Amino acid sequence: MSLTTAVEVDLSAAGVSHVEADMIRDRVALLERYIGRRRMSPRLSLRRGHIRGSQPWVADAVATAESRTVSAHATGRDPVEAVDRVVERLILQLRRVVDADENGLPRADVNVLSRAFQELKLVPPHRPEADLKPPSERNIVRRRTYADLPLPTLSAIADMLDADLEFLLFVHARTSEDVVVHWRDDGALGLLFPPGSVLADENDIVVPEPSRYDAPLRLLAAREEMDIVNHRFLYFVDAADGRGKVLYLRHDGDYGLVEPA
Repeated sequence: MSLTTAVEVDLSAAGVSHVEADMIRDRVALLERYIGRRRMSPRLSLRRGHIRGSQPWVADAVATAESRTVSAHATGRDPVEAVDRVVERLILQLRRVVDADENGLPRADVNVLSRAFQELKLVPPHRPEADLKPPSERNIVRRRTYADLPLPTLSAIADMLDADLEFLLFVHARTSEDVVVHWRDDGALGLLFPPGSVLADENDIVVPEPSRYDAPLRLLAAREEMDIVNHRFLYFVDAADGRGKVLYLRHDGDYGLVEPA
């Protein structure tokens, strides 16, 4: 199934009703209005996901702007929600490239990104339920963070949204500290950092939050707390190497440990 719009839309998943297709067409119109006379050929696809739980939908979008290809990924509880999110995220990506170039500003300029965040209705990603295992049976699976280079807060948020993540561990460009941007339980965006950091003044877009731990923790101590309270994730400074890390509960019931690159 496809829609007739200025944006190439592929609804490859079965089960999209005519009412939903009309609503999706309205959402895509937002992208069309943004594109205007710009030379872009955006493409959007929608399909059923394979995540356990509420049969979420998956939307992907891609466009070429200023000789750069940008993309966005989002999930939703229904087709319209998934398209809503991916359209917003693609516009945000395009603004990071096109608006910055048009104004002669760096790609990660604070004013450009801040304006984009304020104009978009940001929604946390869908969180499928984890397969809980007894704490004693949980393994720790290590992986590197998504961010390889130091970033300012707004660029880190943009990268977190683009990847449809709940949190992103990164090295902050201002302080060289390992910090975390994340979705808070109240739906706001938070910034976690070591106690005493100057990042406490970053309150324009995010809620600044110092780590709850005054001193570094051993990985074993962080795991013991997760075993007891089952946090979605736990940010801490590792006493073994002094680097900020995140221990989180994976969907398969094990723990994931995100470490700096």
